[in-house]
Amino acid sequence: MKSTQKPFFWTASAVALAGLTAYVVARQTAHHHDGHVHQASPHESSGDAFHEWLHEQLEITPEQEETLAPIERSYADSRAELLGRIGESGHRLAAALEHAPVDRAAVDAALGEIHEAQGRLQQLTIGHFLEMKEALSPEQAAKLLQWTRESITHEHQP
Repeated sequence: MKSTQKPFFWTASAVALAGLTAYVVARQTAHHHDGHVHQASPHESSGDAFHEWLHEQLEITPEQEETLAPIERSYADSRAELLGRIGESGHRLAAALEHAPVDRAAVDAALGEIHEAQGRLQQLTIGHFLEMKEALSPEQAAKLLQWTRESITHEHQP
């Protein structure tokens, strides 16, 4: 490999690794909330740690569950759309990195799409928690916000 190609190779490798890391983090975040956002009824048995925590710790009432159901469905639909965009952009990034020479414009465009969708996903998720909070009692809302803060700082282990 020529010495002028080495810096580009390492830059492209770092970009690919960053894209892959972003994709994995987004997928892990989505997996963490799957039961929470996909709960269509209280009778489903596929709840994950977050949804279980909500019910156990926040003691969600049937009335609150009914109020939260449309909020959950809307969030799940929007989240799925954004995760799909992140996945598609990740594939475009991988394809752009396969070309020789690497198409830097395509790499940058795919990374931009990934970052934009991840930012929207973060905004959507925080907005979702704030919207949920309105259906909760003050004590429940305080617990939800505490859990959210701890999750952001990685202090919470469900």
